[in-house]
Amino acid sequence: MPDKPFVQEYRVEVAYPEGAGAVRSVSAAQDGSVWLAAKTGVYRYADSRWQQVQRGSAYALASRGIEVFAGAWDGLYRISGASARKIPLVRGPIVALAADAGGIIAAAQNALYSSVNGDVWNEIPWHGSRAIRAVARDRSGGIWVATTMGAYYRDASGAITEYHDEQQLVSGEIRGVAIAPDGSVWLGSTGGLDRYRAGKREEWLDSSKGMPAQEVRCLSVEDDGALWVGTPLGAVRRIGDRWSLRHSRRWLPSDQVISIAFDPYHTAWVATSSGLSAIHRRRMTLEQKAQHYLEICYARHVRPPGLVEQCDFAAPGDVAHFMPRDDDNDGQYTSMYLAMESFRYAATKDPEARDRARRAFHALRFLREVTGTEGFVARTVVPADWTRYHDGNEKLTAEDKVDRMVENPRSKPIENRWRLSADGKWRWKGDTSSDETTGHFFGYLHYYDLAADEEEKQAVREHVRRLTDHLLDGGFTLRDIDGQPTLWGVWSPEKLHGDPEWRAERWTNGLEMLSYLNTAYYITGDEKYRRAYVDLIEKEHYDVFARRPLAITPSERTQFDHELVAMALMGAMKEKDSRYRRIYEDALAFWFPRIRNQNSSFYSFVYAALAGAGAINLEGCLEFLRDEPLELVQWTVDNRERQDVHFTREPTLEEQQINRLLPPSERAPMRWDGNPWRAVQGEDGTSESSGVHWLLPYWMGRYYGLIEAPK
Repeated sequence: MPDKPFVQEYRVEVAYPEGAGAVRSVSAAQDGSVWLAAKTGVYRYADSRWQQVQRGSAYALASRGIEVFAGAWDGLYRISGASARKIPLVRGPIVALAADAGGIIAAAQNALYSSVNGDVWNEIPWHGSRAIRAVARDRSGGIWVATTMGAYYRDASGAITEYHDEQQLVSGEIRGVAIAPDGSVWLGSTGGLDRYRAGKREEWLDSSKGMPAQEVRCLSVEDDGALWVGTPLGAVRRIGDRWSLRHSRRWLPSDQVISIAFDPYHTAWVATSSGLSAIHRRRMTLEQKAQHYLEICYARHVRPPGLVEQCDFAAPGDVAHFMPRDDDNDGQYTSMYLAMESFRYAATKDPEARDRARRAFHALRFLREVTGTEGFVARTVVPADWTRYHDGNEKLTAEDKVDRMVENPRSKPIENRWRLSADGKWRWKGDTSSDETTGHFFGYLHYYDLAADEEEKQAVREHVRRLTDHLLDGGFTLRDIDGQPTLWGVWSPEKLHGDPEWRAERWTNGLEMLSYLNTAYYITGDEKYRRAYVDLIEKEHYDVFARRPLAITPSERTQFDHELVAMALMGAMKEKDSRYRRIYEDALAFWFPRIRNQNSSFYSFVYAALAGAGAINLEGCLEFLRDEPLELVQWTVDNRERQDVHFTREPTLEEQQINRLLPPSERAPMRWDGNPWRAVQGEDGTSESSGVHWLLPYWMGRYYGLIEAPK
């Protein structure tokens, strides 16, 4: 698929001027300046600073060319630059304004005023509701007036038509009116939207028609016809029949939207109760976006000794002050980063990618070396002088240990999760999991195949041999330095076949162990791994597990199993013998239909690499890559109040979920082990994603020919 330039949206927050008070309206002039009408006056934003232009309570704004008209408590002001001049004979308060090619309309509570160019004003008597919220002029010169008591239309001859009953409006409390480029009229109310043409209602829209939030606070229409709706849940946008929602701190300072305006550069300026958000647009390619994410990753997400994961901020969203962060799955996530750089090198031959991959491999190898063992890898490692890390050591009483065993019969109470390295420079974390092991083998496989030179290939062989021997010597378990299997590092036949506590994991774990052995045989050529592999299939019947590598009991489903299956299948499908390869072809056929509807670029590209691209929705995958916002801060995105979704217990039982998979721009950045159906996602802006969740499938797509390099 060609990497054609697309429109990428991104936001920039702008704090309100100090002392502005309640903001009522925002407008943008042709010179790019942005204006606010607020409790304490009118403010101009230009060159990244605010200037107060007029004092006193202001309600409405409208721009025409480089001039701005401001409706205030005591009348109407005409503003050019920093100079405000009150217009005589226009009596206040002016509560609504509209400007277009035909002139300006100003609404007071007892009169309407019109002017062609702002010099001469005509007063139009008004006898409708005084609770005016918005005005607009249509193509025929008629004036629409939105009030909390219905809508009014005054045609060019002066005749007035009222709209207020349920056959005319979805709700009589009208908050906004906007004229679309095709001449149709949008009326926004507490109940949704009504669209009129030539005085006749053509359609009405609310949550039953897909509107994410139906209480309208304001309306604006872009030149291209896109309708923007300010609501208490964010900025709703409708392009054609497609709805989107810009909400949460990922897009807005507050979800309480007050007013929306557009500048000449197609930036949407969204005024909220807590600040202003500029939603900009830029044209870019996926390759340019990949470079943007790489720069974020290198700047804040690679920490000694070369591990790659999220980082934390001193204050929400404060990317200038960040702190490295450890995670139980640092080994897995760094392995996925290793695979990403390996694919990047294979696709571009960029020596930086190979060097970065080499450093990541050495960091992963250090996770074994730091333990002082032949083949046990730590979960993660941090410098010994760190005082802040997850799951610190604890002292357990005998009673504590029994409590944990009662809660989980498989529990392995561990007091000393963290241990000092022999040289005293590092603190490493044990009790490593099966997830970590799967990630390690996935990363080593692709580094070996795609980026390692001959010297590095030998280093990979030696390291993989040590890890695999450790698993075999432990009877297909991962033994910690206490000589006992870790809590999750179990793939042994006696457990997967005979222990009911391992029923849920047997399917995925069976595939995993076959994948490890097949990967080790592929990399080292050592026949003992092949013999162990064949024995697990022929004698222990691990093929039964591997053919359907997911638990299907709802209470046993977890989203991260899909990630583990995807990674394990890449190693398993190195199998050349058609008798055994059929096992994994069956596994692919079982697994992918259960994940296909996510349009996950990672899962889909894994499937395409192993089975061909015919069954994947390539355009849907590319849309994911395009739609992910440029900012990777983990702002909390709460979709519980949306009115276009409802809660469900699918596809898992573990979390509060919604029934519709939302696009990436309407949820938090998420690794592939996360649940994209979760109703609430994110960490209040206190952390940032590394971007590897995006970069890995992008560079896989480039390597496998699913995405072309931009021309």
